[in-house]
Amino acid sequence: MDKVIGMKKYILGFILICSIITSYFLFVPKSVHTGYDTDVGQIMHVVTADMKHERTISWKTKKMGEPGYLEIRPKQSNNISRIDAEAVELPSPNGNQYALYTVHISHLTAGADYEYRISVGKRQSAWKNFRTESESTAFKAIVFGDSQAVDYAVWAKTAKAAWGNYGDAAFFINMGDLVDNGQDDSQWNAWVDGAASLLAAIPIAPVMGNHEAYSLDWKMAKPDYYLSLFALPENGPAGLKRHAYSFDYGDVHFSVLNTQQNELGEWYPDLLEQQKEWLEKDLAGSKKKWKVVLMHRGVWKNPFNGPLDGIGQTFVPVFDKYHVDLVFTAHVHSYARTKALKNGSPDPDGTIYITTGRSGEKVWDKSPRKPTDEFYYNPLDMPNYLLLEADSSSLKVAAFKQNGELFDQTEIKKTRLAPNF
Repeated sequence: MDKVIGMKKYILGFILICSIITSYFLFVPKSVHTGYDTDVGQIMHVVTADMKHERTISWKTKKMGEPGYLEIRPKQSNNISRIDAEAVELPSPNGNQYALYTVHISHLTAGADYEYRISVGKRQSAWKNFRTESESTAFKAIVFGDSQAVDYAVWAKTAKAAWGNYGDAAFFINMGDLVDNGQDDSQWNAWVDGAASLLAAIPIAPVMGNHEAYSLDWKMAKPDYYLSLFALPENGPAGLKRHAYSFDYGDVHFSVLNTQQNELGEWYPDLLEQQKEWLEKDLAGSKKKWKVVLMHRGVWKNPFNGPLDGIGQTFVPVFDKYHVDLVFTAHVHSYARTKALKNGSPDPDGTIYITTGRSGEKVWDKSPRKPTDEFYYNPLDMPNYLLLEADSSSLKVAAFKQNGELFDQTEIKKTRLAPNF
């Protein structure tokens, strides 16, 4: 009898323990997070028109239909704000399904440190940090030439090297041909993963290249993936929002152009002219001391022996009229820096054109040197990146090989203020 009673007590105790465990899992709050999940990732900060008080942050997941949000607080504060994210399905000719979540944060304090984390469903990231633009005019920005590749490990190594050396950069620029095929989401995944440490901390200012406008079968295509992936400022020309846009940082005004007339002429026959009209207003409306233009293709005819091509004929007169100080281009995978030019001739009050080289693996051994080049280097041995430093008195550009070796630098100084147009 004692054995029977003991067995009953054992069974009752076992049932009680199981009931407690079951109750815990039944009544634990459904909103509890299970920690960072690899299905919630690829966090990306994107430039805004007002970098002092705004931030745009996107992230990606393979699941559609789940609610997503971002939490933000001043650093080391318990005052947490929650912002619901807008979710869209990314276009994918590959047949994959990805949701992109985007939050636009406003009313931030200039020069302040913030912490944020993202959530989708029950999955949540760790707290991460960013800093808004300060009232100072001094800043650094990293500039990458074409990153397109078959093996994006090369791009990742370049991005890691630049960020390791200049982790105090405020933002970074990619000059177009970010990927080799703009509709291949596997390449976009590899590109984002390669720059993950930068993208989660500082904004990117992307420039559309011709390879963003190719289909999977290498025909011309509208750059739907690029336009969906980057939630850029919508202050460009009507009908070309996010193709072209502008933003300020410090005492510099940046204007970003789309030069892909060859690829996109079927859909946008007046692509260049529309942007020219917008660019005139954009530059005339800026009172910043420095003006910098970002565009993928250059302005001279191939073989680059002097005459302007259609892009140059459209935009160079505008650069000259509004005293653009610096134009960054890409496309030919070599680095080159011209003398200051105005009306096609050397002029100390003119525009310097810098071709930014390549940050990925693809080289072009026949990349030409132009008669106007003061310095030329074809990075056949290893990729490169640039550092732009700006303050109220100067613009400095330094060019580095992937291993950190400096191979060119220049400085622009001027005492005149931005003209009133």
